[in-house]
This record gives sequence, C-alpha cells and structure tokens, in this order.
Amino acid sequence: MRQTDLAFLIPPKLRSKGRFQSIGNIGKWGGKMLDIFAVRGRAKKGSVLARLRKALPGFLLLKPFILRFAGTTRLVSQVMEIVKSQGLGQATCDQCLRLSEQLPKRSKVKKRLQTWLARHMDIQRQMTPLPLLASSDIIESLFGNFKHIIERSPQADMNRTALLIPALCGSLDKRTITTALHLTSQRDLQMWEEENIPYTVRKKRQAFFKPNESQKAGNVQLE
Repeated sequence: MRQTDLAFLIPPKLRSKGRFQSIGNIGKWGGKMLDIFAVRGRAKKGSVLARLRKALPGFLLLKPFILRFAGTTRLVSQVMEIVKSQGLGQATCDQCLRLSEQLPKRSKVKKRLQTWLARHMDIQRQMTPLPLLASSDIIESLFGNFKHIIERSPQADMNRTALLIPALCGSLDKRTITTALHLTSQRDLQMWEEENIPYTVRKKRQAFFKPNESQKAGNVQLE
C-alpha cells in the first residue's frame, strides 16, 4: 500500500523513541478503518473499498481485538490528559479510577493503571498536599520562556539570571513584585549566588585575567 495511491490509508508510523506515546493514533486508525470495511455487499470494481479489501484481507476478522484496543488506548489517553494537565491528587485520582472501571474486568491495563495510581498517590501524600506534577511539559514550557528572555542579553549569565525562573511561575501582582524588590538587598543576592550557584566559566575567566591577578596566576588553584 505504501507504494500505491492508497498510501494515505496506511496506519500511522510509530517512532522508535516514545512509540507508546502515540499508540492511541493506531487505535483511532483501526476504528476508522472498521467503519470503511463495514460496508456490506460487493464493492464496485476498482473502487477504494475493493482495493482495500484486497490489500487487507481478513481485516474484519480482527474487529473484536481492534475495538478493544481502540477503546483501551482512548481511555488511557483520557487518563493521561487529566494527570498531565491537572496533576495527580485525590480528585484527579478518583476521576482516573472511574475511567478505569470502563475497562474489561480482566484487563491487564486496568490492573496496572490502578496499581500505578495507588503507588503514586502514596508518594503524593508523603510529599505534598498539592497535586503531584506528572509531566515535564510544564517545566519545559517554563524553561522555554526563560530562554526567550535571556536570549536578549548578548552575554547571558546563568548565575543571578536563574532568579528569573520563580518570577515566571504563578500569577504575581505588582504589589508582590514591589515588596520583593524592596526587601531584597544587593548583599542578599551576592550571598545567595555564592551559596547556591558556582561561578560560570566566563566569570572564572574574567577573574583569572584581572590586571591585578594575572601576576599571581602561578599561585591560583582552580576548583
């Protein structure tokens, strides 16, 4: 089929990396193909349906499996969307458990999903009263905004600039920002920087080549 004009009907390709993240697309494809094959009677010679029946003989014999597979992947996708967008807490866990009950009684996916929810709810209760972050998308978006800001600086310094990250989280009003600026001194920033973030290569280079320090280079010990 890939080498014919029916190539647009081949199943979605699963990548070698993250193949299971898009496995729901295979289920959707199978459901749509079942609708196409559901036409009864003999198909017109040369029609798309006639050619599909020839290219995929016995496809309808797989209908029970395809329906079960499509239903399972659709439900798991719903669970992933809930946990991904809202985090894992008691409310979202209850939602996911209700969805899992729609799976067949002997479903291995159902059993593993419920086991995963129970195990991670224990972790959530031990760590925080807030929903547990279950996706890196939020962090990736945060760092994307951070990179967009520091790109404006020709010599971006990751040390003190890292303090921008908390300012990009949540909703901060003008009063909160003004209070933070008034209560934070230059000395506080220096102490925080020295304690939490080591010197960058650029700062080490600048310090090493200072006019007064260049004569002492023989005595400098690099950490």
